[in-house]
Amino acid sequence: MLVICDFDGTVTTTDVTNVLWDRYGIEGWRRKLLRGYRSGETSHLELMNIGWRELDQSEHELLEYARPLVGLREGFAEFLDFCRSRGWPFRVISGGIDWYIRAFLPASVEFVSYTAVLDKTWRVSLPDGFSLAEGVDFKVQALRNLRAQFPGFETMFIGDGRNDLPVAREADRVFAVRGSTLARLCAEHGVAHDTFESFSEIASLSTSASDERAS
Repeated sequence: MLVICDFDGTVTTTDVTNVLWDRYGIEGWRRKLLRGYRSGETSHLELMNIGWRELDQSEHELLEYARPLVGLREGFAEFLDFCRSRGWPFRVISGGIDWYIRAFLPASVEFVSYTAVLDKTWRVSLPDGFSLAEGVDFKVQALRNLRAQFPGFETMFIGDGRNDLPVAREADRVFAVRGSTLARLCAEHGVAHDTFESFSEIASLSTSASDERAS
């Protein structure tokens, strides 16, 4: 099994970008920015670039503010051990920013995400060397790239947000945070999925499914 996991709101219990935009971003950014994204007029990358352009604080200042407000979801470290014990590659695919993901994610976990540089204000872009065809979703392309690295592996996707739906549709098995936007959208669009609160639930359900296939 190739395990692909979202970061903000999935690995973490709080979306780091939301925390920082609430403190330093455009006043009323949800009302002003999300309408275009939800309607499809604005891509997720464009949304991130527009919102982050309003921030001019340093990485250090932003992390100092975010650290007390952001924690890892229960059972995450144990789930990494679970995946390693079964030889399952684990990768994070995120529409978040590389430097804050690196700050919160264990150093052993590889990830693919947007990158951002501070040039008076923050500028968000695709990661270096990442090729994205017109009309292809970033996370979908990242999933396809990983499938090419791990041929023959079934794929599990774990996520929580609206921008996780396209990649969830491509995965073989989906876990959505209970009560999340992804869980609702999967139900609305007929995407088979399980819900969870703790990563230990995913390990338990995955073990049960493996036992059923073996019997």
